[in-house]
Amino acid sequence: MLPLRLPWLWLGAGWLVVAVVCAGSLLPASNMPWLVGLLRIEFMEELLHAGAYFVLMVWFAGLCRRGLYGVVAVLLVALGAALDFLQLGVPSRSFDPLDIAANALGIGVGLCAALWLIGGWCQRIEQHLFA
Repeated sequence: MLPLRLPWLWLGAGWLVVAVVCAGSLLPASNMPWLVGLLRIEFMEELLHAGAYFVLMVWFAGLCRRGLYGVVAVLLVALGAALDFLQLGVPSRSFDPLDIAANALGIGVGLCAALWLIGGWCQRIEQHLFA
């Protein structure tokens, strides 16, 4: 992890996003009526998957040194695949390889963004806040 002044804040917020993604993946769709309407839009589910995993990749790339980005990406792919398999036991949810592919796409785009431009963003924000 990068040397940060507020590591507990950044990590806590990141794990909160992980918890939201897990809940969104495992709660029955009937518990989220707003989502059911949204998912009627073509490719919206894949877009939500890609966006969520993009955010996770960028978030944790902001906390880690560049050499760990690949580990973060692999762990996020494993999380997405595990959650999709767990959906087999959730009413109104099902396993979908396209969801895993969308997750991987979001992670890949987030990884590229982190490598190219925004990796270590937490440290830069702290430098501006505490300068």
